[in-house]
Amino acid sequence: IQRFSADGALETGWRMPEIRAGKPVGIYMHADGRLFIADTHYNRVLITDRDGKTLGSFGREGVGEGEFQLPTDVAVDADGFIYVSEYHQTERISKWSPDFEFVQFIGDGETKGKRMGRPAALEIDDEQTLWVADACNHRLIRFSLDGKLLSVVGGFGSEPGKLRYPYDINMTPDGHLLVCEYGGNRLQWFAKDGRSLGVWGTAGRKPGELFAPWGAVCGSEGRVYVVDSLNNRVQIVRPDGLPAQSEAHLAQARGRNGE
Repeated sequence: IQRFSADGALETGWRMPEIRAGKPVGIYMHADGRLFIADTHYNRVLITDRDGKTLGSFGREGVGEGEFQLPTDVAVDADGFIYVSEYHQTERISKWSPDFEFVQFIGDGETKGKRMGRPAALEIDDEQTLWVADACNHRLIRFSLDGKLLSVVGGFGSEPGKLRYPYDINMTPDGHLLVCEYGGNRLQWFAKDGRSLGVWGTAGRKPGELFAPWGAVCGSEGRVYVVDSLNNRVQIVRPDGLPAQSEAHLAQARGRNGE
């Protein structure tokens, strides 16, 4: 994990306590400053402070209650309940109490005729509903916090309103959805009713181009920070109402093993 200032200065970094089995793919910062890290290949959520000190963990390998198969992301609602997405044999969301007690499964079965396929990211909106980036089904799913299906958005394609492997989802300050398309090499903005509001990005390695973007988050002053994964960098995109051109690089690794 590395932490940068908003303008790209490295502040600190640390390694996960175990790495042989594989690497983490999701991270969530709690309002109290704790980091909840989806330690994917160790089938747990690791909790640290913002400087990397381990505070605890929850979950274990398995398919039962309180167990994970390759967790991918974490979200926390206004009451402190924790939601964890996972894939492989399970393809579901599990809900936990603020004290890390298992509560229920969400999406554990078919949704609109399909099981979820690699739920890659979670987001809780300002109405306290849960959005899931159902990556391999190329769609977004919206649930109530008790697991009731509310809507499904997207479907495979490249035209606006369609998706190709959505790997991340994030709320914008004005209440829309920002979706990062790993397979589409772009960002796409949606209204909650499923209307596409705009797209930005094209495949490539130049500034303003993307190669398998893994995540995106809205920052201050309307900036969007994009994890441009196979370009080994984070790019900063400045939208003017809707997405505009790339503003700068946050960081770019030198070599194959950038983190």
